[in-house]
Amino acid sequence: MKKIFLLLIIFIILFIGILLFFFQTKIATDTKTSPNYFAKLIYETLSRPTITHDFSFVILGLDKRDDWLEKTETTDTIIFSNLNFSQNQINLIPLPRDLWSYPLQKKINEIFPLAEKESNKYSFIQSNFSEIIGQNIDKTVILTTDNLIKLTQIINGIDVYLEKGFEDKQYPNPDYIQNPQSKTPIYITIEFPAGWNHLDSSNITQFVRSRKSAETVSQGGTDIGRIQRQELVLNALFQKMSAIKLTDYSQFISLYNFWRYDLQTNFSDADLLSLLLLENRKIFSLKINKINLPIGENSKTDILYHPQSFINSQWVFLPQDKNYESLHQFITKSLN
Repeated sequence: MKKIFLLLIIFIILFIGILLFFFQTKIATDTKTSPNYFAKLIYETLSRPTITHDFSFVILGLDKRDDWLEKTETTDTIIFSNLNFSQNQINLIPLPRDLWSYPLQKKINEIFPLAEKESNKYSFIQSNFSEIIGQNIDKTVILTTDNLIKLTQIINGIDVYLEKGFEDKQYPNPDYIQNPQSKTPIYITIEFPAGWNHLDSSNITQFVRSRKSAETVSQGGTDIGRIQRQELVLNALFQKMSAIKLTDYSQFISLYNFWRYDLQTNFSDADLLSLLLLENRKIFSLKINKINLPIGENSKTDILYHPQSFINSQWVFLPQDKNYESLHQFITKSLN
């Protein structure tokens, strides 16, 4: 009887071992990694010191254009993101892309194209934004319009709520951009109604790119209105991905491959796993806390203001003081 029981135990152990081997091989095949990659990753992550401080990173939304109508590499959306573990929330602070950088004598939306010329672009990005906001920045994530399209395909779209709908009668026609010699119109009309809108690969580009829908921000027009819509998209993406179940193998593999092979970031897999495996931290149930900077036209009451005159012939936002001290104090107070 003891021999049969012992043989049964050995059989179970061998069976589990075979299953683990094939599962490990399948993961390695699906993620294009070596069979022992994730075992080494887990060992490396567990060998690291536990993260005890708040973790911050900057998200840059890049709508790179190089077509007949527009050529640009500047960033449309800039969001400082702070993971506050004690409060179990992620703080998001959008920065206006037209904020003036006194050290660089340029708008902050030009930090990314300048970084492309540096030997360590991530260090350049983080140090420049850190100087402006007065906070340490651990990592950088760069999200392009093409990334948005692919990500929405993976998670089966997102839903965003518009207080006011908008219509853009001057949206660049993709068919014209692809073939300017054709007789297709240069512009087409797009429309998103008030209320809930489902965004997927067929319309998310239109939603985040449109900027001719109205003359005012409240009506959804101007660059600031476009940036606000892009922030809605990022919030919806975060909420949707946070709700993905661990049992959904195919979606997790697709998200991992997207993270590893599509995104531009200096997050390593060990960095990401360290955050996901934080003991007693509910990383998947983080609350989103959006912090809006006081922006206006009064240099005494608004943290950031639009001056009456152009700076270097450009429409910009300026801080109350050239060393950004008021901005630093506001952000520090908002995060605590």
